[in-house]
Amino acid sequence: MSAAMGGSFLDQPLALVLSGGSVRAAAHVGVLKALAAYKLQPDMVVGTSGGAIVAALYARGLDPAELEALFLQYRAARRQLVDLNWPGFLAALLRLDIKYVSGVVRGRALERLIKEQLGEVQHFDQLGKVQLLIPTVNLNTGQQVVFCDYRRLGIPLENGEYANFQVRDHLTIAQAVRASISIPGVFVPAAFPKASPGDCYVDGGVRNGYPLTVAVKLGRARQIIGVNLGYAGMRREAVCANGPFEVLSQSLDIMMRGQYRDILGDADVQRCRILTINPLIYDIGTFEVEYIPEMIARGCAVAERLLVAKGLSPKNSGEQNRRLLFAGVRGAETFPLPGTAYFQELLDNQIKGRPGLPLPPKPNLWEVLYRTIRGKKMELG
Repeated sequence: MSAAMGGSFLDQPLALVLSGGSVRAAAHVGVLKALAAYKLQPDMVVGTSGGAIVAALYARGLDPAELEALFLQYRAARRQLVDLNWPGFLAALLRLDIKYVSGVVRGRALERLIKEQLGEVQHFDQLGKVQLLIPTVNLNTGQQVVFCDYRRLGIPLENGEYANFQVRDHLTIAQAVRASISIPGVFVPAAFPKASPGDCYVDGGVRNGYPLTVAVKLGRARQIIGVNLGYAGMRREAVCANGPFEVLSQSLDIMMRGQYRDILGDADVQRCRILTINPLIYDIGTFEVEYIPEMIARGCAVAERLLVAKGLSPKNSGEQNRRLLFAGVRGAETFPLPGTAYFQELLDNQIKGRPGLPLPPKPNLWEVLYRTIRGKKMELG
């Protein structure tokens, strides 16, 4: 690893690592907006779960403005994104066996959306200069699987493995994203019988919710900007009262925090310069897409505050700003630091609690069920 990390500062790839966080991944778009304003362009992007969506589209070539427009387009289109697992529900009802419900959401709608946005670039080896790595977990074996153009990474694989990761490219980019977003219990595990017979995949966050080690060990990056949307140790009220999705989401965030502490003890990670941004959004539910504009703005504001604090300027070149950003960084830094006034300010000003921000009307569950069933009947004729 040390040999691979040789060379001058600017010769090293700049990696962007995007954590999971369900719909809170909209904040990743805001961070990308801030980075672009200061001419900071990642050479590789690693994204898990919600971060995989942003990572894939960014690597495809969508700029932050285009990403923002796409996210805003779907802020009022929850039904187009959340395709409930009606076949599983009906099978469980008819056979009185819950095993037919392996998840509440099928995930095919999101996979189709990603596929459409990727256009002609459907495979990892078709991407341009930005390398893309998407971690997921093989549910059958428990192993971490990273989908990428591994030939471009130049790593020596042994039986398809490197540094305890399985490294693969046999899924399309959209399929890899579908695999990485599969929160257990929320999404049906991703299965692709033709491309990967017998295998099922679940959320990359089960093993690596904030995948720094993927960038370090597989991407051989030494300078990393990370966005961690996970739990930051604060007390959260009424998690159980918000339903099973939020229980699962908070559980994964807690796991991610423990994973991050373990990752920081890794010898290779300790030799890197890592700046982690956490917008500290914790009051947004798994599918609350109506708050996308506020989450984008939050991510942008927090990232820009860090860049200004580091002395960066939009008037500088990208090289100047990159040097300023990592100057004095040794190991891993987090922004904002717990215990600081800005950290507390973000905690005290959650998006739903902002004055003047209207709360969305609560949907009538029976009306939603009636319309959905009626729609299914019309499809069947």
